[in-house]
Amino acid sequence: MAITRTRRIDAGIDMTPLIDVVFQLLIFLMVSSQFIKPDQRVELPVGPIASSPVDQDFETLIISISSENIVSLEGEEIALEELTGKLRDVVSHTEITSLEIRGDRASHLGTFIQIMETARECGIIDLAYHKKDVPPE
Repeated sequence: MAITRTRRIDAGIDMTPLIDVVFQLLIFLMVSSQFIKPDQRVELPVGPIASSPVDQDFETLIISISSENIVSLEGEEIALEELTGKLRDVVSHTEITSLEIRGDRASHLGTFIQIMETARECGIIDLAYHKKDVPPE
């Protein structure tokens, strides 16, 4: 009687493609994280009422006012005199109609009001401000 050998099937998993994909994903995340600009840090005032919600369906411009009353439009420092021209340029070339103002607690109210009036003159429809949440007592 002849003994027949059954071929053994190799059931191992080839890890090479998996490792390649993981390395490509790691490289992609490392490269793309270098293009994210950090927001300018401002200490926002705390109020008893929740801040105005910004409609997330539309793009929003962000203006920050630091404690030294330095105004930044989308992270770039800008003089208040140049703000009207920049906002009109953005409104005429894009469909952006909302503005979020982030003001430091120590910034001047006059700067805040001047930015609001300038935005209204330039055709910004939705104005909102951003504040920190009130901590629980």
